[in-house]
Amino acid sequence: MKLYFKKKRKRKMIKGFIILMQFMTRLPIPVNVEYDEEKLGKSVKYFPLVGAIIGVFLFAVNFLTGKITGNRQIIAIALIIAEILITGLIHIDGLADTADGLFSYAKKEKMLEIMKDSRIGTNGTVILILYFIAKFVFLSQVKSGYLLLYPIISRLSTSMNAGFGEYARKDGMSNGIIDQNEKKEAIISIIIVTLLSFGIMKIKGLTILLLAIIFILWFMQNVKRKIGGITGDTMGASLELTALLVLFAGIILN
Repeated sequence: MKLYFKKKRKRKMIKGFIILMQFMTRLPIPVNVEYDEEKLGKSVKYFPLVGAIIGVFLFAVNFLTGKITGNRQIIAIALIIAEILITGLIHIDGLADTADGLFSYAKKEKMLEIMKDSRIGTNGTVILILYFIAKFVFLSQVKSGYLLLYPIISRLSTSMNAGFGEYARKDGMSNGIIDQNEKKEAIISIIIVTLLSFGIMKIKGLTILLLAIIFILWFMQNVKRKIGGITGDTMGASLELTALLVLFAGIILN
């Protein structure tokens, strides 16, 4: 009986991870699994493992492009394009929407309304320009090991937001994800990322992870102060800003 439930739990976990891959990436998954919000929510603690897969792809792109050209600027552009193709623009869209809302200096309800607007505003446009300039510069300077690290640590931000945060709206797609996560799920995710960070970059990896955790918590508290909690957009913004932090820290530490 125990073996039966163990196998059932394992199958459920695998299905959840496949749903997570299909929802959070554009990678072709040759397995037909019906979308389930509960499974997606429960699998968010494994989001850094999706980041590890993305990191392997970026590492491969860096290696192959480096064989063609030694120009780091061209390689950086190739990496940015590759990441967009792998992940889509879901998190970058959240970054733009968050900038439009939080920098509007309006009241909470108006900020949330602005963030739901599908149109991009001035603040969102400016933040995206700065984001891609920064990412281009950082990717052209950082060592290849950090191409494995930053997708992992940046996706920890989603796990931490879902586990430690409160939803700012009464309903919404991300509300279901947050409902399925508690502090223990976030801690599991932190443990996973700690092991991966140490395995990839040793002490430097742990140092950058600590900086990232501090930033994620700080960003989450500032968002809560402005709009009363997190949203899907602010989680996307946290992910992308954490990615920039990891890349920048990688340059400084080297």
